[in-house]
Amino acid sequence: MLNLFALTEDPTNRRVRFSLSQEVQTDLTTLLTQQEADFADNGQEEIQFDGKYKPDLGEILVINGFDDIDDLADAVANPLSIPEVQPSPDTFDTIKALFSGHVDAGGIVTVLVQYFDKKRVISTNGLSIFHSSNVYKKIEGIGLTIDSKITATIRDGALKFHSFHLLRQIFDMSAYYKEATDGDIHDFATLPCLGISNVSTLVANSDNWVRRKLWLISQSQILTKVPVCDIKAVAAEFSIPLETEHSDGVEKIKIPEAKRDLKTLLRFLDEDYYKSPLLQNRYITNSKRPV
Repeated sequence: MLNLFALTEDPTNRRVRFSLSQEVQTDLTTLLTQQEADFADNGQEEIQFDGKYKPDLGEILVINGFDDIDDLADAVANPLSIPEVQPSPDTFDTIKALFSGHVDAGGIVTVLVQYFDKKRVISTNGLSIFHSSNVYKKIEGIGLTIDSKITATIRDGALKFHSFHLLRQIFDMSAYYKEATDGDIHDFATLPCLGISNVSTLVANSDNWVRRKLWLISQSQILTKVPVCDIKAVAAEFSIPLETEHSDGVEKIKIPEAKRDLKTLLRFLDEDYYKSPLLQNRYITNSKRPV
């Protein structure tokens, strides 16, 4: 039988346990067992996470050596050591995720994690009712609804997931997903092939998407490996606006100050544009996986 836990934002009670009736625990076990099977069916091909690729149906992203810093596996293996959740609106408002899991015969723990949308809290404010035996009855006390699918699993150090967007709302993924810091942006601005009139404007325009692109472009070293003349020629082929300027006899790529133009250029420099090999059609992709 599976137990149900919550991962919270409360540093003094990061893991709490729900005390379930036998009937609810039986239903929960059936529900999550099916969800785990569905999760596995939709992730038969494992792809190592690099921040560039969004999985298609049947694919799943994997981070090996994931640090289970909150020790969710220990909670699954030793449920009675985890304090019970306090049934109050303040406590429920701190829930980041629900989790459960099981231990196999070899002692390996599988953790099943669900992102928790606070809209799923059944509040004591107002009047909450449910339909039963042909009538609507009042819900006594605070409650919640369980989601219809699993967000991630953790087993033997491997974190598997489909949506990084949901995952980063549960765990601190900064060690696995890099974005350029203000210092990185200032370093980027010193590249000899770039012409940046106002670094402060670039920093101000750098939302999470821009910072991610700047970090990826810096890591690829495309601006030091490919001459500006070649970059300009390919940009013209794809009708990408790219202006250059000459300074001290060196041709430099002008970094636009307008955020929309900046994102178009960064998408190009991160090679999100490609040409189909047969029909030579031009496309934009938001997901790249090396062949």
